[in-house]
Amino acid sequence: MSYKEISYDVDRGAALVTLQRPEKLNAYTPDMGEELVDALRTAIDDEAVTAIVLTGAGRAFCAGADRGFYHGEQGRCGLRLGEEHFLNGFVAELQACEKPLIVAVNGVASGIGSTMLLPFDIRLASENAALDFPFVRLGVSPGFGSSYFLPRLVGMGSASDILLNSRKLSAQSAKQLGLVQQIIPPAQLLSAALAMARYIGASPTGIVSRCKNLLKEGCDGSLASALEREQFSAQEMITNFQNKTH
Repeated sequence: MSYKEISYDVDRGAALVTLQRPEKLNAYTPDMGEELVDALRTAIDDEAVTAIVLTGAGRAFCAGADRGFYHGEQGRCGLRLGEEHFLNGFVAELQACEKPLIVAVNGVASGIGSTMLLPFDIRLASENAALDFPFVRLGVSPGFGSSYFLPRLVGMGSASDILLNSRKLSAQSAKQLGLVQQIIPPAQLLSAALAMARYIGASPTGIVSRCKNLLKEGCDGSLASALEREQFSAQEMITNFQNKTH
């Protein structure tokens, strides 16, 4: 697929996916969604890619859905907003990804721009970034698994406050809540995200996916089951290491 609304590059194991509608503050369209699915699937399936970074071009990350598609207009792909796979099921594929997923929030992330961040493993933000959850204010139901991810990331009370009050969070407020892990000067944001991607991607084979799976399962299970999974995983890794050295 040739991309018109995103760009895709791979360098030294890190795949960089960039939203490329800077003149529209990277407002989301069905075409962008189809391109994101293709690019992210390509990165997930590429054995040369060990980590994935998502960011936006220009001064915004993603200012939400393009209002030109609010009334049922079709994109070049022939789909209307919400019919494309990115908004209609891709989040499950993204969560199942065994490679590290890092997002560099370079400016405002509003609506779908804010919810698409939630399934990522690590969220880095520039000092001038903001996360906007305008759904209740607009009379729109939030999607992209936000009802699953948001309370797990910030707790039920903070999730309710964010959604019901249509909060727009500064980078610092988002970090205090746990939605952002690091705040980085704008000029250093992308290089920091790529450096982190390459550092994590260089980890011993299999350990990143194991840790990701343990964390996912730990969110939904009991302490006893978490300890059991950790012990099983540790023993399996020891056995694999011993087999390689004999």
